[in-house]
Amino acid sequence: MKANVKLHMKKDDRAQVGIGTLIIFIAMVLIAAVAASVLIQTSGVLQQKAQATGKQTVQEVSSNLAIAQIVGARSGATSNDFEHINVTIKVMAGSEGVDLGQVKMTLQNETVRLEGIVYTTSASAATLTSKQFYVVEMRDDDNSLDASTTNRTVINGGDLVNIVLKPGTDLTFAPREPLRLEVMPEFGAIVVNDMITPSTYGVKINIVLFP
Repeated sequence: MKANVKLHMKKDDRAQVGIGTLIIFIAMVLIAAVAASVLIQTSGVLQQKAQATGKQTVQEVSSNLAIAQIVGARSGATSNDFEHINVTIKVMAGSEGVDLGQVKMTLQNETVRLEGIVYTTSASAATLTSKQFYVVEMRDDDNSLDASTTNRTVINGGDLVNIVLKPGTDLTFAPREPLRLEVMPEFGAIVVNDMITPSTYGVKINIVLFP
């Protein structure tokens, strides 16, 4: 006799599980792609901002101007005050051009401080006040500066100019008196020079205060 044989049908649902896993995987890839694109875009924006901020920071902390010499000019051999103060300046190596039309200067002794001294053309030298300075070109190969007008007021690498101040009666400079000059460009650090007038002026008309 033959034994009774029972046939059992086995339910196979593995293919359905595989399709569900594939759908989830594709969704995860799409989400990752979207997230990656957002991160890439954000990183690009941050990079641009970082570069701009870095450039501005370098401009602010670096000194664009250097003072080569400061000379006080007396009106005569018996005067203890300076009729004019001549400041020779140049642009630091590697620095960008400096617009003298945007430069502010401050001059002070122990008791008086003159702030907000601004650029005027050399044509106004005869009527110069204590709150103005004009420029004499000493070296300017590229003609970036025209001291007679306000159209070209920029100095850059290689240029050398003389800034003329007129303290007038607002400031007096007795012997052995502290003197401070501050030059504030539009960008960059303030250039500060502290000096002391000579113990005696003698008969010299031009007195070197710095260096």
